[in-house]
Amino acid sequence: MKSLTKGIQMKKNLGKIVLIFLLLSTSLLANDLATFKLKANKTTAFVKEAVEISFTATQKDHSNVMFFFLEPKSSDEYEIKLLNKKTTELSYHHFMTTFTYILFPLKAKKLHVDFDFTIKEASDEAVAQVYTGSRDNVKWIETQDTKIKLEPLTIEAKALDRAVDLVGDFTLTSKINKTSINQYESVNVLYRLKGKGYKDKAFNILHDIEGVTIFSEVNDAFSKLTKNGYVIQRDYIYALSAQKSFIIPQMKLQAYSPTKRDYYTLTTPQYKIQVEKIDTTTLLDATESPNDTPIINYQELKQLLIYILIFISGYITAIYLPKSFYFKSRTKEFEDLHNAKTPKELLRVLTTNYSLTTIENEIQQLETLAYQKSSNLDFKKIKSAILKKIK
Repeated sequence: MKSLTKGIQMKKNLGKIVLIFLLLSTSLLANDLATFKLKANKTTAFVKEAVEISFTATQKDHSNVMFFFLEPKSSDEYEIKLLNKKTTELSYHHFMTTFTYILFPLKAKKLHVDFDFTIKEASDEAVAQVYTGSRDNVKWIETQDTKIKLEPLTIEAKALDRAVDLVGDFTLTSKINKTSINQYESVNVLYRLKGKGYKDKAFNILHDIEGVTIFSEVNDAFSKLTKNGYVIQRDYIYALSAQKSFIIPQMKLQAYSPTKRDYYTLTTPQYKIQVEKIDTTTLLDATESPNDTPIINYQELKQLLIYILIFISGYITAIYLPKSFYFKSRTKEFEDLHNAKTPKELLRVLTTNYSLTTIENEIQQLETLAYQKSSNLDFKKIKSAILKKIK
């Protein structure tokens, strides 16, 4: 029994020795091929605070051409993006490559950031073969690959003392085109968020207002990754209409500045919108029509005016407001149509961006769905028919 236990123990020890030997062999091989260093500009950071990570590898074995590849492992505990990769040829067969990544902690805990590091070696002849042959007959470079195990980078991520909407240094401004409208007009408001820090997904700045119809659009006008986070400009664009006067409330966003180590509040002014009622009877000529015969159906008139309003609103907005106030252009073909979730949204997109001559029937069906309480029409089928005709 003792001899059996001793044999098992010897096998375990042998396995450990083999593992240690392999690790040491890899480390020694790496040291023979290149020197490298992984570091961060800080070991502790708040959630969503930018952390700069750099990795520099320098060729030590000068017998071949050498390439360095570094890839961070993804995780839901952090967001990491490549900021820059720079390779310098110090001399013949002597390359140095520096990778710079920006990491944003997403969870308050001790983070272990892993990387896959690969060294690829190739002879001068193999590199030269890449440039031989025609454009359609390129020979890919043949390399000898060595994967190196790196020690994970440890970062202590801390939670903020209070809940915030933004982490970084930002400003929030607002602009309104008018504060007095009639019941068939709309008022346009632009909220512009600018600054540097963590780029959260777009959130809704202006919430529902009772009795007010709101169209909204978000435009990421500018976004660039830097050592201190993303430099952004994001426009929140709203068109509001109502049957009676209303108030656009003051907006407040809570934020934290990692550079100033302080909390602050972004605010926008309150807007009072005066809505003037139009007497539709003044639009009728009662002297030329019998009292018992209506010239026009008031409900149809209302629907028509709303439809015209949606069309004119987009046109006036483009003229009245600066270029940066325009609604976001389509980045993919018909993406704006696919993103429309309601009949009113689809009407607005169609009247703003498309010719309506081939889809008049569908427009009438959308109007029925948008402004009548009960209807047997199918919004998805109408939308599908519109896409087929436009394409």
